[in-house]
Amino acid sequence: MAHDTSSWEQLRLNTDRLCLRAPTPQDAEALYDLFADAEVMRGLNRDRVSVVEEARAMIEAGIAGWRTDGLGPFILETTANDRQVVGQAGLMIFDTRGWTPSTWASAGSDAQPELGWALIRAYWGYGYATEAAAAIRGWAHESRSIDRLVSLISPDNVRSQRVAERLGAVPTETVTPLHTRRKTVVWRHPPAS
Repeated sequence: MAHDTSSWEQLRLNTDRLCLRAPTPQDAEALYDLFADAEVMRGLNRDRVSVVEEARAMIEAGIAGWRTDGLGPFILETTANDRQVVGQAGLMIFDTRGWTPSTWASAGSDAQPELGWALIRAYWGYGYATEAAAAIRGWAHESRSIDRLVSLISPDNVRSQRVAERLGAVPTETVTPLHTRRKTVVWRHPPAS
């Protein structure tokens, strides 16, 4: 399956309150509070970072997804005058044979795009995750011809479960991804209409 990987660096999605843009390594300082927060990272089944360089490495991994597959994380900024970075949300490819991060080419027919989101704790409860995820889901369908999306959510991540419910997703199965060895619920999003 061929996917357009060009011009991702200029990509912008706009919602009522957010600008979703491609990441740069310079976003590491702004997202450090997200990646260093143990509770946020536990909800993502990942370990927290302890230095900005580790946050930069996570951002670089997301950029690699954009370069390889034409999709990855968006940086979420408010559209208000102060343009605050509030988190990230986006798409990544998982190989369903072990529910591990992958690429379109490596996973082949077992490739499954996953819609994920994470906000800096100070911005929880404002509806930003739902707003961003809905915009990304629409973009995935219209610009990338992706009809089937899932979200992988930790069983104890109630906040993300509520976002998934607001988006119309339903829990379908519990899996144990090989790279985390932590139980995760697969939430299936409704087909694009």
